[in-house]
Amino acid sequence: MKNIFSILLLAAVPFVMAQEPPKGEDSTTSGYRGAGGTGGPDAFGYTYNDSSTGLCSNQFIDISATGSSIITGDDAGAPVTLAGSFDFYGNTVTELAVTTNGYLSTDTTDGGPDLSNDCPLPASPSTGGGARIYPLHDDLQVANVFYEFFPVCPRPSDNYPSNNLGCHVFHWDEANHYSDTTLFDIEVIIYELSYEIVMVHDDRNPELGSGSTTGLQNDGATIGLTYACDTAASIPASSAQCFVHPNPDSSLTAGAPALPVPMNNKLMLVTLSLLLAMMAFAVIRRRENV
Repeated sequence: MKNIFSILLLAAVPFVMAQEPPKGEDSTTSGYRGAGGTGGPDAFGYTYNDSSTGLCSNQFIDISATGSSIITGDDAGAPVTLAGSFDFYGNTVTELAVTTNGYLSTDTTDGGPDLSNDCPLPASPSTGGGARIYPLHDDLQVANVFYEFFPVCPRPSDNYPSNNLGCHVFHWDEANHYSDTTLFDIEVIIYELSYEIVMVHDDRNPELGSGSTTGLQNDGATIGLTYACDTAASIPASSAQCFVHPNPDSSLTAGAPALPVPMNNKLMLVTLSLLLAMMAFAVIRRRENV
């Protein structure tokens, strides 16, 4: 019996080890890039616009001198209690785990060991869980990750600029890919009431998305929206991606600017307009022939 147990244990070791590749290596082999500029919706309803569309500002909020230091180093994570809440995939979130490897998780026990990005989303993480926000998931090291809440966000919401929304800011300051010493900054901005999630990148990321994942997914990895992963030049310098929640707080509905229509909806509207025009033409011709 003891020998059988030993054999089973040895057989399981390669499988367990395969769940997370060695430091500096990426298990994902196929690149993916969502629709450029705009994308979605996913099954929940999230859509995105990037800074190339003019619908998503790439304004970076530097909180390195004012924010609270949460974590530093390599493969680390720590929970943060938010100064407020937001809705994420239909669940109210009041705490997030912040990790050095370029993602946030609703699993507050996540200590940050997930160094292998997964894509396209949704994808079961190689380790850990929870609903996740991926500004740049990769094997990263970071000098500091800061958090700060602003009652009135220094970067106004793109969709509700006149509402003076508050925002939560997470700033990865002086990060680098494990196999590269070039430093860069990334951040996530989460708005109250509108629940928009914005990811902003500075001008120094040497990989430009060639070995990382940017996007969202729910707890359980059944719904997700990929902006890009493992695709060269998919995360340009000084760029941003704005993920729009389908059901913002009802207090923002009145007088809110119209949200951009996703491309697939635009095509549907054009097709419907053409069909209506054809029907109207047929009715007119029939009347003329009577």
